[in-house]
Amino acid sequence: MKLLTLNTHSWVETDQIAKLHQLADVIVKEEFDVIALQEVNQFHGSLPVADSQVASLSDLPIKEDNFAHMLLKILANKGQQYFGIWGDCHIGFDIYEEGTALLSRQPFQETQKITFRSELDFEDVRRRTVVGGSVEVEGELQWFYSAHFSWWEFKGEALFNEEWRTFEQAIQPSLKHPTYLLGDFNNDAQKLAEGYQLIQAQQQWQDSFHAAQEKNGEHTVTKKIAGWDENKQKLRIDYVFTSRALPVDSYQTIFDGDNYPMISDHCGIVVEINQEEKGSCAYAS
Repeated sequence: MKLLTLNTHSWVETDQIAKLHQLADVIVKEEFDVIALQEVNQFHGSLPVADSQVASLSDLPIKEDNFAHMLLKILANKGQQYFGIWGDCHIGFDIYEEGTALLSRQPFQETQKITFRSELDFEDVRRRTVVGGSVEVEGELQWFYSAHFSWWEFKGEALFNEEWRTFEQAIQPSLKHPTYLLGDFNNDAQKLAEGYQLIQAQQQWQDSFHAAQEKNGEHTVTKKIAGWDENKQKLRIDYVFTSRALPVDSYQTIFDGDNYPMISDHCGIVVEINQEEKGSCAYAS
């Protein structure tokens, strides 16, 4: 099973339509089974679409320029069918309805939306959403989540710790099944006593980077970007975690300039899971 996660930086990129087609071409070539996307934007004033392969899990409808909607239309024209879900987070860059999305080759059996700080105004960047869906893989139900968490601290307020606790509580029923958490965590793996260490200390989630038999690349942010305005080093802030010690064949960065041209301000991650060997692994509890 091949998984992809990518913060798309959608509609903020230059040559966005060309990059959208580049992403579609790579999806066709690489045949990803499940794709987690973040910063999946649509313009605030755009028109809703009556029929889409992307289902909104929010009160907001899918609009004609929703990045995931357009991506699935391109893929359909190339003979590739994917199913999608999308959940709104907040207004981005004053003009976008920003959200997270999850795409799958197989239809979703169940879906879930987890919104952090839902009481906040839609304009507030602290309002964030994780979307999840269950998919039958080789006769077994498995859960996948696409997440875009906050920074460890924002303007003096601790954010990630609260979001993580809320997320953990919300997904407890899913952990009866193999569960995968993909996305942009806004917490660097090298930063001591912050988000990454909080996750690892619980010994429930496996970091596919460390578990992989083969590795090609590591960091997912290589420059100063929005939210990391003072950054001067390479960061690993995007992850693929699994809920149990699943056999991870490979981990590689993608859209990093070496393994396909960059199409976002983040690099993506591709992880391959060995489904044949996973039966011997115990579930997380």
